[in-house]
Amino acid sequence: MPGSMRVRLIHLLLPVILVLFAQIAPAQSQPWKKIAPAGESFTVMMPTQAVESSRLIPLGDKGFIRERVYHSLNDNKRFMVATFVRTTADKVPELSSFINFVSAIERTFQGREPPAVFSFDRDLTSEPGQAKQYHLTLGEYEGTVRLLESDKSFYALIVIGTDEHDRNAQTFFSSFAAGEPNIVAEEGNVIVDSPDNADELQRVRSALPPEPWPRSGSPIMGGVLNGKAIHLEVPKYPQSARKAHESGEVRVQVLISEEGVVIWANATEGPENLRDASVEAARKSRFTPTRLMGQPVKVNGVIIYNFLAQ
Repeated sequence: MPGSMRVRLIHLLLPVILVLFAQIAPAQSQPWKKIAPAGESFTVMMPTQAVESSRLIPLGDKGFIRERVYHSLNDNKRFMVATFVRTTADKVPELSSFINFVSAIERTFQGREPPAVFSFDRDLTSEPGQAKQYHLTLGEYEGTVRLLESDKSFYALIVIGTDEHDRNAQTFFSSFAAGEPNIVAEEGNVIVDSPDNADELQRVRSALPPEPWPRSGSPIMGGVLNGKAIHLEVPKYPQSARKAHESGEVRVQVLISEEGVVIWANATEGPENLRDASVEAARKSRFTPTRLMGQPVKVNGVIIYNFLAQ
């Protein structure tokens, strides 16, 4: 091809190449999200919104412990933060000191299928407590784990699908900060573990790279919760029910977060015209946080409202 034709061809193709690059580049440089889960005492940067999941983690003689784990999947990598509340030795010895916590996490990777290799790398400098870094091999995937402590909690920061030298892994690890509890009303960039988000929870569970502790932890059953509320919102009698002077009992199935906030509500029984008001009231109710083996847990239960005809 003559030189003049090559130059002309380059000039013709250059605008097309620039347009394609402009379309692709933003997708590769989406801004990371600041993750600040309500009630948790940490913040961290992740490449996407975090998906919260309740997981059963095998810690010591007490069996499985329910813990909150936050996932972000991006570019064939899994970023995770698992939180553990520090307890006393009489409740959960494995969570009473950093040494015990580290030993317990090491044991969770023993005797697994597929096999996992969890090997100590080095001690890290961390404020306000101790920190250690480990290499993780989970099946065919490599990863890095950092175990840290604060005054009230222990944390496992995990990246699977790359090593610690990856730029995104470095951003994730260096952005983690423990401090005061996040405000419940704050925008935390977290997709909560509730029935409304079942599709996202399933996506996180089935996606690759795999997670180290895939067993789900269901909320504990609390039965009828009216007497356990620290604030039970009274529903307003709906205008739509006045014409027929409707009355009766409405049962609302609710899911209560670790902070005592109703994060999901659905009326399952009762007159149709009274259900929406009952759900609205249930969402505004508040409960004392529930703990199991020293760890905050979600509670599934029912709120019952009785309406008199008006």
